[in-house]
This record gives sequence, structure tokens and C-alpha cells, in this order.
Amino acid sequence: MKQNTIKFELESKIAFLKSKQEQDFNDLRNQYYATVESIKPINLIKSVTREFISSPSLKSNLINGAIGIGTSYFLKNLMYENSTSPIKRVLGKVLKFAIKNFIGKKSQKI
Repeated sequence: MKQNTIKFELESKIAFLKSKQEQDFNDLRNQYYATVESIKPINLIKSVTREFISSPSLKSNLINGAIGIGTSYFLKNLMYENSTSPIKRVLGKVLKFAIKNFIGKKSQKI
């Protein structure tokens, strides 16, 4: 009678461990497939793009950079930097510097 109880306990523990082993193997296999999918180049590009789009600091840096480039282009065409007169060139550079500083300070509010 005692042997039957011990044998029953051992069989139940063996069955439990086999089911646990099978469950662990399935979890490991699923993690392997998830890892392989995440390493594929297209998925890496997608994840980096999502991070870039969702990051507010990157968006603000991109906007500030675009404003700076646009301002520089506009001021270069508008001001007198290419003029032959030295007074007009200096005036153009000073005005360009002042406008860039003004826009740089205001771009934080945008």
C-alpha cells in the first residue's frame, strides 16, 4: 500500500514535470520566433522609424533645424551679403545675425 502511494506520487510528479518541460519548450520556441522576427532588417527599420516619430525631442530638434535652414536660405537671398559695398555687407551680416537669434529664441515657443 505504501509502495502504491509512493508510485502514484512519483507518476504525478513525473507527469507534472513533463507538462512543465513542454510548456517551457513552447515558450522558448515562441521567444525564438519573436527574436528572429525582430532582427529582420525591415522590422529594425520600422522600429527605428516608430521611435523617431514618437520622440518629441527629436521632433522639436527637426523643426528647429528646418526653421534655421529656412531662415538662413531666406536671409542669404534677401540680405546684402553679395553686395560690392562693404557697408551693405556688414549691415546684411548684422541683420542676419539679429534675425537668427530672434528666431532661435522664438522657436522654443513653437
